[in-house]
Amino acid sequence: MSKTVKELFAAISHKYHVLTAVFTCFFGIALFFIFSSTMTSFVGSFLHVHPSYTGGEIAGDFVTPVEKYDLVRYTVYQPVINAKWQQNAEYWQLMLEFKNRDAGNQKLMIYIKFTEPESVTDYDIALQISDGEGKVYDNNGTYLCSSEYYLLNNGSTIKLRIPLQDKKKQTVLGAKKTYHYIEADKSVTSSPLEVNMEVRKNSRKEKAENAAYVKHVKELYAQSRTAETFTTQASDAPSSDDIDACLSYYSQKLEANPEDYLSMVYYGMYYAIKGGQSNIMSAVSLVNKGFEYMDKAAELSYNKPDEIEVLLTRASVSASVPEQVFAKSESGAENFIRIVSLTDDINLKAYCYVMAYECYQKCGKDSNAFLSLQEAKKVLQ
Repeated sequence: MSKTVKELFAAISHKYHVLTAVFTCFFGIALFFIFSSTMTSFVGSFLHVHPSYTGGEIAGDFVTPVEKYDLVRYTVYQPVINAKWQQNAEYWQLMLEFKNRDAGNQKLMIYIKFTEPESVTDYDIALQISDGEGKVYDNNGTYLCSSEYYLLNNGSTIKLRIPLQDKKKQTVLGAKKTYHYIEADKSVTSSPLEVNMEVRKNSRKEKAENAAYVKHVKELYAQSRTAETFTTQASDAPSSDDIDACLSYYSQKLEANPEDYLSMVYYGMYYAIKGGQSNIMSAVSLVNKGFEYMDKAAELSYNKPDEIEVLLTRASVSASVPEQVFAKSESGAENFIRIVSLTDDINLKAYCYVMAYECYQKCGKDSNAFLSLQEAKKVLQ
């Protein structure tokens, strides 16, 4: 990305800060409420999706937990009880995201202990994943049940829900911590993944400290980033200040090669920026059109060169536009988290974690936000 893009993203954000006031002038109080944060919170109290529908609150989130195979993310949720309209009223959800889109072909074991284990052979339950299903066994190898099994995200992610009707599995309901060993092809995590099962809230002091830490990480990243860090826009590209010229330039690039995902993401980015410079009636349409191109670019660049640049561009726009209008914060956070699994740059990892933290905060995913910030701190230890 060019050096002026950050300033242009700021312009987008500033432009939409005045949306509510302008809508009040143009259309009266009704449309003002549609776009106001007050109304968003009010409607949210009725339309909020209960955690029992989505798997519960996140208790532990691990990026690249095992480097010897393609597992890039392992997420442990808090157990859910009294869930309505679900296959099981009590369940425990785990998510596994893989580098490639062949998660359904993965064969692995997860050994779980509800107190600190002495070794991988010291476990309470074991989860076997193979052939499109998950089977649960006790520590004697006795089959207990099958888990709910879902293949998601174009085949790159497995979601498992372990029913908790059995007493041996209900122990997790009272566990303060759980410990997870992951085994694939006889390769086992050297130490268990430790998960704190209690979700905590931040105090005012912690919030202030977190804000200062986020600022510190962003400054570190800005200082470390050089022109050679990532692929940047072509040398013959117009100045980033001339949005229409940039749109024309990348339009021609895409006409020559419709699969040029790097040009595609820049094309979408400049549409979003143009939205920030346009009248209110055109702004939302332009930004949404920009996301159509950026979304397609992210799809095309999956596991290919320059994927980091594509995701970083898209995620930066997602973090910049108002959440109450476009609802892009969560997808932006997911892009930042994926970048972490693709790079060895410590400063970039920490930056992406704190950006994910801010995005999750915007969309009300407090548990995800807390865990992202903790991961940022671990990276820079």
